[in-house]
Amino acid sequence: MTQTSPQDSDEKKARVQDYFSRTAENYVTSTTHRTGSDLQRLVDLGEWDAQQQALDIATGGGHTALAVAPHVAHIVVSDLTPRMLEKARAFLLSQNVTNAEFVPADAENLPFASASFDRVTCRIAPHHFPNVARFVQEVARVLKPGGIFLLIDNIAPDASALDTFINTVEKRRDSSHGRCCTLIEWRRFFADAGLSVELEEVFRRTHNYDDWTARSQLAASEKAKLERFILTASEEAQRYFAVTADDGHLKQFNTDVALLKGRKQQ
Repeated sequence: MTQTSPQDSDEKKARVQDYFSRTAENYVTSTTHRTGSDLQRLVDLGEWDAQQQALDIATGGGHTALAVAPHVAHIVVSDLTPRMLEKARAFLLSQNVTNAEFVPADAENLPFASASFDRVTCRIAPHHFPNVARFVQEVARVLKPGGIFLLIDNIAPDASALDTFINTVEKRRDSSHGRCCTLIEWRRFFADAGLSVELEEVFRRTHNYDDWTARSQLAASEKAKLERFILTASEEAQRYFAVTADDGHLKQFNTDVALLKGRKQQ
């Protein structure tokens, strides 16, 4: 992965904040983000207890924090975008969550002391981060020895052509998209940060094209161009991503989502 200059990183983060400021409400109500077997699996794997301190990074609509909150003493809910965090706060309070604290935070420069948390979660967000390796290093820093990091994110296939295709699709749908990493990259990030990968699982997620582009507020003209790009992709890409069309219009396609459970070394 190429290095991102500080100026480029700041520009990318500004695009992320602009995007999520405009679309915040859509991510609170998004079925993709508030449901899914991957979210339940994250809860199943957490090894929780009622004394733990947890951190949810880049919370988005707050759905992961909502799932974790009943299992811990206290959860810090963080996001880079103030408006997104405000929406998550309103959502969690409406769900009667009483043990949450809301803190604006850059995932690559977390404003927390080292060894502060027993559990850290981050779901469907790192593909927006300019420097994913730095993010994982920060997670490892704020985790207590023996603490667990539960990550879920969109991933790219190992095959270079398919990797390029899905990241191009994501970028054209949302200019704040950074990169869907491969599982090979994620394993390296964890290892370099001193996190031992104890488990990894891959889920398939189906995207309804109209809903997927509506959530990002993609302009009609750009939606049509992206539809044509996907429908004229290689047979390999259409087969791998299970592209489905009806009467010449794109209906849905699938992407891969990975869950990794990492533990900080004692």
